[in-house]
Amino acid sequence: MIWVLLPVGAYFAYQQFTKKPQYTAKVSFMLNEAEAGQSGLTSILGQFGLSAPGQKLSLQKIIEIAKTRRIAETFFFKRNIVNGKEDFLANHLIEAFQSEGEWFTVPFWEKSDSLSKLRFSRTEVATFDTQERMALKRLHFLFLKRLETIFNEKTGIMELSIRLPVEDLAYQMCFSLYDQLSKFYIDKTIEKQQDTYDRLQHKVDSLRNLIHRKDYNLAGIKDSYRNTFLNEDLVPQTQVDRDIKMFSILYGEALKNLELASFTLQNKTPFIQALDLPMKPLELKKENLLMNMIKTLLISFMLTLGFVIVRKIWRDSLQTN
Repeated sequence: MIWVLLPVGAYFAYQQFTKKPQYTAKVSFMLNEAEAGQSGLTSILGQFGLSAPGQKLSLQKIIEIAKTRRIAETFFFKRNIVNGKEDFLANHLIEAFQSEGEWFTVPFWEKSDSLSKLRFSRTEVATFDTQERMALKRLHFLFLKRLETIFNEKTGIMELSIRLPVEDLAYQMCFSLYDQLSKFYIDKTIEKQQDTYDRLQHKVDSLRNLIHRKDYNLAGIKDSYRNTFLNEDLVPQTQVDRDIKMFSILYGEALKNLELASFTLQNKTPFIQALDLPMKPLELKKENLLMNMIKTLLISFMLTLGFVIVRKIWRDSLQTN
């Protein structure tokens, strides 16, 4: 028991005095989607505490998007002040992981890895060299280990939590993740409808400007007559007047289509409502001395008991043979 207790106790003692306290930042939010043809179904199922199939798929999609490197890249390279120091969030995160020995570490008998001292100085991922790309992938991998995602299928409420050894960094990372995730999801959900609306808006503006130019052309033609004109002089006026009527009809149709596109865009646009944003002071979790002592005794007892049982079985088998 003593021989087992010594290494187990040494391990938990090491954890107790070297593992840094962890701050957890949490944000909870809900998704409101009122798409045509689905709002009625969603409301009916909501009365029975159920969610529509489309809503469940949307919740899963948001959770998976939150774990992508594309979302992380949108806020990793934004400058923020953490503990009085301004730098990219990615560099703040590297220092946090390095303080816990999780960044690129090498044995003491080897030369230090150049990646261990790497800090990002540019924001365009497309221009990164090999070392910077390796560091980014490693950083995202470690970030996902500290990220927890939860969603409730019945209520449609989702929760993101980030656990880091620096309180200010955990707070800013959690808030930035939620902000970029909500913007990305909304933009990609309405991307097609937004493009249609923008095209129609451009067409309406072009027709309006064209009609205005034709109006001035018609007025110029009438002013040029000065009450002395022939019948053939009326031809340009008739042509311009006909163009104005034709463009007015096209303008009316385009304006109607624009209003329809605007309604579709508003109806398709999801709304991500924050319920609880992270607030300082954050939840603090650190090693508990009493719990570590209890774990040491229980694990040592179980290992010792297992060893005694296995030795008894082995000795009995030798005596039998």
